[in-house]
Amino acid sequence: MSVQRIGNEIVWLHKVDSTNLYAEKYVSDDCAHGVVVATTNQTQGRGQRGNQWESKAGENLLFSIVLKPSFLLVHKQFLISKITALAIVEFLSNYTNGLSIKWPNDIYVNSSKISGVLIENSFHSEYLDTTIVGIGININQTEFSDDLPNPTSLAVESGKKYQLQSLLQEFCQIFQKHYDALQLDSVGEISHSYFDKLFRSDGYSNYNASGQTFRARIIGVRDTGELVLETESGERKEFAFKEVSFVI
Repeated sequence: MSVQRIGNEIVWLHKVDSTNLYAEKYVSDDCAHGVVVATTNQTQGRGQRGNQWESKAGENLLFSIVLKPSFLLVHKQFLISKITALAIVEFLSNYTNGLSIKWPNDIYVNSSKISGVLIENSFHSEYLDTTIVGIGININQTEFSDDLPNPTSLAVESGKKYQLQSLLQEFCQIFQKHYDALQLDSVGEISHSYFDKLFRSDGYSNYNASGQTFRARIIGVRDTGELVLETESGERKEFAFKEVSFVI
């Protein structure tokens, strides 16, 4: 088990290009596990596959967690994505309803996105060396760019404003619980909870792949992260990140 608890050391930055990039300086430190790098002003936030994470300065939670998951096999790295999404859902459920995980790890309130995740792993063997979990959660922002298709925030959903530093402390405690479950190899329970929270896991919906729209239902997510869909005709299809999109 880890000696240092997640969030025991939180480095708050007034402004930074990317918390993930800043967190990399801790990667070679043997005591870096659990360090959290946080800001409310990120100028070059990154999302999955090179997408940008847009956030108004001073209004949202933007942070990265440094992990040393040396117990976890590389081919099981998607479990970190699962526990991260589950931790965010549990955290946000204290303040709003209608939460789900849009595969692989975006967090939605009904049909609107409230949180995104960027996970970067490094390894030199069959086990992971270091993982940096970058998280953006919309908290107090109520006005968004027209370029964003479906954003929301806690303030939009509840009509309230929140103290960001105390929220981060609360999240770290929740994340630690889910990380502990991963260390205890509770893979079945983690995967079941993840599937149970998946966006559109309860029926057929529209998807798009290779320029074609089709109807299918989610029947699973591989340990390696691929989404498994079944079409109305019974055909099963598997997709990696960015190979399929949800028609919202």
